[in-house]
Amino acid sequence: MRTISERIADFTLELTFEQIPANVIGYGKLLLMDTFGVAMANLEAEHAQAIRRVVTENGSRPVCTLWGSADQVQVAEAVMYNAGLIHGSDYDDTHVGGIVHPSAAVVSTAICVGEAVGATGQEIYEAIIVGWEVIVRLALSAKGRFHDVGYHGTGIVSSFAAACVAGKLYKVSRDILVNALGICGSQAAGLQEFLRDGSWVKKLHPGWAAHSAVYALQLAMAGFTGAKEVFEGEFGLFKTHCGFTCGTEEFENLGTVWHTPEITFKMYPVCHMTHSFIDCVLEAREKYEVEPEEVEEIECRIEERCYHIVCEPEAAKKNPQTDYMMRFSLPYVVSVALSKGKVSPWEIDMRLARDSRIGGLMNRVRCVADDSKRNPGYFPGWLKIRLRDGREFVFDQRWEKGTPQNPVDLDAVMEKFSNNLEHFYTEAQIKQLAELLQSFEKMDGAQPLFKALEIEKAGI
Repeated sequence: MRTISERIADFTLELTFEQIPANVIGYGKLLLMDTFGVAMANLEAEHAQAIRRVVTENGSRPVCTLWGSADQVQVAEAVMYNAGLIHGSDYDDTHVGGIVHPSAAVVSTAICVGEAVGATGQEIYEAIIVGWEVIVRLALSAKGRFHDVGYHGTGIVSSFAAACVAGKLYKVSRDILVNALGICGSQAAGLQEFLRDGSWVKKLHPGWAAHSAVYALQLAMAGFTGAKEVFEGEFGLFKTHCGFTCGTEEFENLGTVWHTPEITFKMYPVCHMTHSFIDCVLEAREKYEVEPEEVEEIECRIEERCYHIVCEPEAAKKNPQTDYMMRFSLPYVVSVALSKGKVSPWEIDMRLARDSRIGGLMNRVRCVADDSKRNPGYFPGWLKIRLRDGREFVFDQRWEKGTPQNPVDLDAVMEKFSNNLEHFYTEAQIKQLAELLQSFEKMDGAQPLFKALEIEKAGI
């Protein structure tokens, strides 16, 4: 009987482009475009500049491009930086059922390794699809347990998916990839303590995972061995991190059932657990013209698993001190949405967090842990606004915008893409980038994309 690692390795190495359904290919292109949009928006971000300083000072033979420039570093450093661009503003896609950000580690690894080995666009895209399918299945297998016990699931499972991506592009053997997955198991990491103080470390999780995956594969290629039952073993990933042994169910239909179209676009650059509530508040503002000064109280009923992440500790969530505290504060995002009528990257601003109008409204937001409206696998939002004149408005958003059940169209994805890039590129350049990404599998390699991404801006 094959181990889970062997099942994953067989799927990874045997999948061909022709086997991928057309709807998966088409949906994946939208995800790819969205991923580069959120990545390039972070070029000037402080966390990105910090990672860039480290990777450019590490030396070694430069073979991979740092997106947005002509600068090159070695593969492991490039994947770390580029993934940091993707995940840095928490605007990258999510598989809600698995509570995981699939594209940050997967896309950065595929593009960087693809560049290093001279892969075609189709070969790179095959590897991306592999990575998405593997990371979602690993996340689903945890059944939400990673987050329940304080781990960040994206940090934990990204290294395994990235190793599959790299292994497919390096065209390694089954044994080498199985060993690489075993090595990844001793490097998988990611704690949620950042929720308590708003530190930057979550921005690094997918990049560090991808960095570790590259080294794991290189070690395996050099003959280093890893645990063969890294997932289902007595001391494997799931027994140690989740408290139960992982079954093979999620991995038996690799190549026949596709999870990629379930990956959700994030329409707001904040924790996905808050999105349904933002949808509700924006509806209240548009439909009933509710203004912050009219509000006596906003009651938010949220699943208990989410309550601990975006509502506690209450004092910190109602007085956020960093950009990540703002992104993971339900009182803040609800208040800024009602006050400004939107939640874009420009609303993640400490000046707004200190604004007396928004601060006063945050203090009138009451969060309640309530699983009675649980919608398994998604982040539903139930919200009641009570006005000073006694009127009440109740909203119940079962499916947040961007999910398959409440989908966004190409125009919405393109609008988000353009808004993310308009600070660095002209309208014509943005259109060219979109066209390149939408025809990526037809390219001879990634070089035309790198050229189109290059910008001439001081400090980058």
